[in-house]
Amino acid sequence: MNDFTAFGDLERSRWSDHAKAANYVQLFSPASDQAIDRLLDAAGVQPGLRVLDLCCGQGNVAQALISRGCHVCGIDFSPVMLALARERAPQAKFIEADAQNLPFGDAEFDVVVSNFGMPHIPDHRRALAEVRRVIAPSGRFAMTVWCGPDASPCMEVVYSTLEAHRSPDILPTPTPDFLQFARREEAQTLLRAAGFATRDFTILDCAWDLDSPDRLFEIFAKGSFRAGMLLAGQRPDDVAAIRTAMTETVRRRFKTGTRWRVPVPAALLQATPELGAERPWAP
Repeated sequence: MNDFTAFGDLERSRWSDHAKAANYVQLFSPASDQAIDRLLDAAGVQPGLRVLDLCCGQGNVAQALISRGCHVCGIDFSPVMLALARERAPQAKFIEADAQNLPFGDAEFDVVVSNFGMPHIPDHRRALAEVRRVIAPSGRFAMTVWCGPDASPCMEVVYSTLEAHRSPDILPTPTPDFLQFARREEAQTLLRAAGFATRDFTILDCAWDLDSPDRLFEIFAKGSFRAGMLLAGQRPDDVAAIRTAMTETVRRRFKTGTRWRVPVPAALLQATPELGAERPWAP
């Protein structure tokens, strides 16, 4: 089994940096926010339900849950993001906690949602087992993840450009395969192992609406974790080549009038506890 301790340490370091957290909120969250309403619809949220917002970030999902009349608790490992969340959604409760070791009792929530949070967790199996533990037998779990380069024009451009122009002797830190949740059969297998039955798997049509073709490089260089991590160790000449190539591809492929629309689809998964299943794997 791979050890993703270094990945977890880098995640904590990045999201403890005020400037990097602000860059994510300003640059990257406009795309992830496009999935919020459909995520909550899939989770069947209704007034009065107890909802856990897993990896809540700056509180955008919590704010939407509050507007739907839910009793909301958000958890995140980043004090910086939690400060933003408390300001955005003061009616919700926010706790600094690890998604792999949730500080809640069994069956404490009617619904658990996670909007692009799972990719930031080192141990996916452990996190899913914890979600299964804290969700009520009649509850629902819904989550979103970005699709990979095979299905996402945006991710294909970003990662093919990085692969073509990055220095081959600078190796990235090993990370868990977050794209496994965007592959239907693998996602269903993971959820089943955690004691869930998959009820739906949908692709959402999110997109970047850019005022300049070089904006996509800026979004991923400053606002994303994995691409930003890959770029951080590159030589200046390589970074310049990546930026030029990515900008030219966006200019050529995605122009719409006076702007550039870059599709970045996401996978939406909905699951419910599998009644009668054995207790899921746990550490």
